[in-house]
Amino acid sequence: MKANIIVKNLKNNGSVEAILKKLSVIPGLSEINIDTEHSKISFTYQSDEAVFSLLNTLKNLGYPYNTNPHSMADRSNNELLT
Repeated sequence: MKANIIVKNLKNNGSVEAILKKLSVIPGLSEINIDTEHSKISFTYQSDEAVFSLLNTLKNLGYPYNTNPHSMADRSNNELLT
């Protein structure tokens, strides 16, 4: 399955190599792409365990998963549309 996550603190391309090196050894992950402009990491995974490992690795590297990628205004607008 494919997934995208938004992470905090992803600001430059220098960190991309370090992140890719750590994530590429996680079993069950492939096709890892990092978009620094949007602080987005895209990947293909085979199990929930692989995703949990990815999230823990990113957190340990100082790039935690952004659980709230939208501002309060964006959420309000989305809630109004549903």
